[in-house]
Amino acid sequence: MNTRAFLLLALAACNPVVEDAVDALGPEAAGVRRGPLHRPGQPCLLCHDGDIGDPPQFTVAGTVFDDPVDLDGADGITVTMTDANDSMYEATTNAAGNFYVTPDQWNPTFPLHVSLSNGLVMSSEIGRNGACAFCHVNPASPSSPGPVVLELENGGTPP
Repeated sequence: MNTRAFLLLALAACNPVVEDAVDALGPEAAGVRRGPLHRPGQPCLLCHDGDIGDPPQFTVAGTVFDDPVDLDGADGITVTMTDANDSMYEATTNAAGNFYVTPDQWNPTFPLHVSLSNGLVMSSEIGRNGACAFCHVNPASPSSPGPVVLELENGGTPP
């Protein structure tokens, strides 16, 4: 590839809005390499969107935490997702609480309904963005239910 073609390709891949959003996430956690265990609780599809030069594309990805205080990842939780065509896919969280689905594994038609193996069922549907942290931002606020957790501070379970 000649230099001019490379520069045009590189410029086409640049998106200042996305770059600013990624920069706002801050640096990687010390001692955690990029890969399946990095950036728990952050909007995975911000980087894993399939654009040229990005890491592998995900269709759905997120993090499940044990509790909202320590935000330790919940390992081994099955996340069951059902799309608008009643196609279902199950993913399992890893040691960081992260799970992800690539397009070759499942390419859902939104909206999605989600449940967890501990019996929690998401009360609303995922309308268009498969990054759980797109809505589940920490801390909880009027515009966010907060991170996905298995147990609330008072020991109960989320509704």
